[in-house]
Amino acid sequence: MRDNDREIYRRLADKYDLGNVPWYIEYPHKSFWSETFSEQNYTLAIRELAKNEHNPAVLLYLHIPFCQEMCYFCVCHFHITHNYERVRAYMTYLYKEMALLKNFCEKESISLNFQEIHLGGGSPTYLKEEEFEELLVQLRGLVNMGQLREFAIEIDPRRVDKDRLKFYKSQGVNRISFGIQDFDPNVQKLINRIQPKELMDSLLTPDIRSLFENGINFDIICGLPGQTQDSFRSTIEKVIELSPDKVSLTFMSYSPENHKHQKLMLREGPIPDLYEQKVLFLEALELLSANGYVRMGYDHFAKSSDPVAQARQQRKMAWNSFGFTPGVCTNFIGLGVHSYSIIGPYYSQSTYDQKKYESSINRGQFPIFRGHALTNDDLMRREIIHQLRGYFNLKFKEVENIYNINFSEYFKVELKTLHQISKDGLVDINSEGIFITNLGQQFANVICSVFDTYLKK
Repeated sequence: MRDNDREIYRRLADKYDLGNVPWYIEYPHKSFWSETFSEQNYTLAIRELAKNEHNPAVLLYLHIPFCQEMCYFCVCHFHITHNYERVRAYMTYLYKEMALLKNFCEKESISLNFQEIHLGGGSPTYLKEEEFEELLVQLRGLVNMGQLREFAIEIDPRRVDKDRLKFYKSQGVNRISFGIQDFDPNVQKLINRIQPKELMDSLLTPDIRSLFENGINFDIICGLPGQTQDSFRSTIEKVIELSPDKVSLTFMSYSPENHKHQKLMLREGPIPDLYEQKVLFLEALELLSANGYVRMGYDHFAKSSDPVAQARQQRKMAWNSFGFTPGVCTNFIGLGVHSYSIIGPYYSQSTYDQKKYESSINRGQFPIFRGHALTNDDLMRREIIHQLRGYFNLKFKEVENIYNINFSEYFKVELKTLHQISKDGLVDINSEGIFITNLGQQFANVICSVFDTYLKK
């Protein structure tokens, strides 16, 4: 990066380091969901989905919250334990929740069109093979496994070997996602996640790669303590050498007020600031783009042969907590403690508290503790945000035709703000729409926040 470019990014990073701008995995952000949203709202959402004449595809997410070791960067909901009986006990309750959903659907004569399953955590690889096989038995009672287009699992590479990966394939898994984060030994030490590249070399041999026809994903975090431009370039070069189909290159989310363990990362100095994160990201962007990866919106990359890249060309790509997807399943139902669901125009989330989760299940109730029913305005703003975040542009006519509005009148205040932002070269606005510039793409979430009425409040 030239010195002049560095000065520009430093000035913009200082100006737009707003601190509380979400990544817009959902809109509105979970912090604005209401605890008055109840189990009755959740079941109503499922009923309404079932009435949809198009029989929309649904993804089933199962949350396995257990890990054997704490990663200091983590913002997921997890429990550290070496007592495997806790895992078995939790799975018993997860099966009960699955049975609740099955019984509800049977009682209501509802047939949900499950086409994808995603196992996340925590570390779903914590499950021993016998528990995983039992999980499949329980899933077959709820899902027609033969019609699945995708069965994905998040992998902790420190806890598997090639035989375990072959086992997952034998159970129907066709996509795997590795939590890599960074390959630099010093960074790994600071975040308490030691997993050298040699480990990945031993796992991702050609015979293993060929097993997972829906692809292999790497999660990389930009902005970890100890990362330098040289070290991060080396990490991305190693990623390119290992050649995953997709790369989730997310920015470090530092929120010690909610995740106190993150302070443990700072024992040798602070994490990179926003400007330093942008420099690291640009380094990765240049390398990945030069080696066959297409940028998927703000912070994801995929090979041009990947279905997500193809969906992007057709403008059918979708964005949610699983990253950018081909857009087949825009509805998903989450089961397990802390999991959340998007069902039509409804968001809902299960309780974080294990005891409350068990208590609700024992009463035969879904463990919902908050949610949100999206208004027409919410839906419109969510679509605008997703278009800007995913494609870096928005056509006014498309929004006007769907929502029957005059864009320039309805969003008069937002457009005025964007015109101010345009003076920094981040966005162009004309009679057709909004177009985020190459410079502005590094601040896309800030541009999206202009349309966030909840954040303004």
